[in-house]
Amino acid sequence: MNVEELKQQRATLISQARDILNAADSEQRGLTDDERAAYDALAKKIDSMDAEIDIRNRQEALERDLDALEQRRSAQDPAIGAPALLRIPRGDNEVRALAHYIRTGDARALGETRASNDTDMNIGTGADGGYAVPTGHYQGIIAKRDESMLANMLNVLRVPGRGTTVDVPFDNGTANVFVSTAEAAAFDRDAPALGKVSMTLVKYTKKIQMSLELLRDEDSRLLDFLTDYVGRAMALTHNSLLCTEVATNGTAVPLAAAAAATAGDIQTIVYSLKAEYADNAAWLMRRATEGAYRKLSGSDWQYAPAFNNALNTINGGRGQFWGFPVYNTESISAIGANAKSIVFGNFAFVGMREGDGFTFLRDPYGAAATGQINLYYYFDVVYKVLVPEAIRCGTHPAS
Repeated sequence: MNVEELKQQRATLISQARDILNAADSEQRGLTDDERAAYDALAKKIDSMDAEIDIRNRQEALERDLDALEQRRSAQDPAIGAPALLRIPRGDNEVRALAHYIRTGDARALGETRASNDTDMNIGTGADGGYAVPTGHYQGIIAKRDESMLANMLNVLRVPGRGTTVDVPFDNGTANVFVSTAEAAAFDRDAPALGKVSMTLVKYTKKIQMSLELLRDEDSRLLDFLTDYVGRAMALTHNSLLCTEVATNGTAVPLAAAAAATAGDIQTIVYSLKAEYADNAAWLMRRATEGAYRKLSGSDWQYAPAFNNALNTINGGRGQFWGFPVYNTESISAIGANAKSIVFGNFAFVGMREGDGFTFLRDPYGAAATGQINLYYYFDVVYKVLVPEAIRCGTHPAS
């Protein structure tokens, strides 16, 4: 019998003892002689079980210490070979260890690293044999991702939660003003109209095939390549998901021309957004679309930056339209018939939910016939528009 089974039996005995006391309490009396004898017998069994649990816990701790000692001896045994960290060049241990693992499949050095969620790496666990990405590699990928990830720049709302699906409530009505109330009169009764959006995580994957020749590259350069490539790919994925969601579930605003930028489009979209959402609003569009609008000029040069034009000043290198910052991405449609080429709004009313981890798996067998190994990266994320009226999508007519 193991410790967990003993603990379950102990919990059952404690519950039985409580039942005896509850029976007396419900009748507002003391324990009878039979009840007291039964209670004392249960208490003795519980004490005996506590001692048994302590013995088994102590034994398991001793065995764990013995296993750890044997592992350290094995790692230093010349017949087995020195630990991987001692057989690779000096330098950043984690970087070298991960690169060594990618090149050779020798996972022993990864025992010296820590996972991205700051828990000890455990080589023997994981249903698929994968690893949470070690801290240094993980942080490098996330840093590269964040350089181009629109969700961070636009202050998209991060939604916490556990499990695959989380229901997010939102205000689905119009807030009413407070009502003037006379002394001793009844308060005005009001209640918000709530809706909900279900955010279900979706898995996104990337498979990278690396040749044996590339694997012979110097360790740090190999990690630099992977960090840059995977980080940029993650940013593109996030940007595409965000733009697809806001274009699909934002509120459409008709633009003037089917396949052209016109002078009134910017004002039309700006003033279609309610004042309550205008704080921290921003634009999303392709760089070419921004250029098309900047070419438009009128008597007051509304769109091209000019001296003493407060509405289009360049703030920290980022342009503005009508006082709101412009962010560029190719994930928004180009100007064209039926296209949604401009998105404007307060992106704090868009939710983003990420899964618990970002996982890495090395497969040396799937492409062995062609002298390659497969590297798999995968993560979970979902974007949802929480309040559609806070996001405006400039939509060109069909003709």
